[in-house]
Amino acid sequence: FRIRRLRTGDDAAGGVGEGVNEDVLRAKPVRNEEGVSWELEDDVAVITHAKQFSRLEGWVRDRIGGPGELRRPLDRFTTFLWLKCDGTHTVAGLVAALATEFGEEAAPAPERVQKWLQRMLNLGLLRLERS
Repeated sequence: FRIRRLRTGDDAAGGVGEGVNEDVLRAKPVRNEEGVSWELEDDVAVITHAKQFSRLEGWVRDRIGGPGELRRPLDRFTTFLWLKCDGTHTVAGLVAALATEFGEEAAPAPERVQKWLQRMLNLGLLRLERS
């Protein structure tokens, strides 16, 4: 699943602009619970999930050992987004909420949300539910 660039038009709170896939903006990100755990540490989310090994990496790990899980600490912006990925907020809502909560600190909010969502989707930590 690929998210095209999210751009804001005149209404930054809406998160809608030219060339934006409206289906993606209406989709609701949801945290995957299977094989993923997370906790808040010092007000930031730390996600723990199984590492996806390539064939060679798996072979090396089998011989010399090493952790099979990754701990992925988020920053305060992405923790804010992670906590909202509960199936009740749309992608457009995440953009608006991030812009409202952090203002210029999180600018450009659409690009920040798009990049983070794409990364989390690629890692299998989130899924998008159509609304």
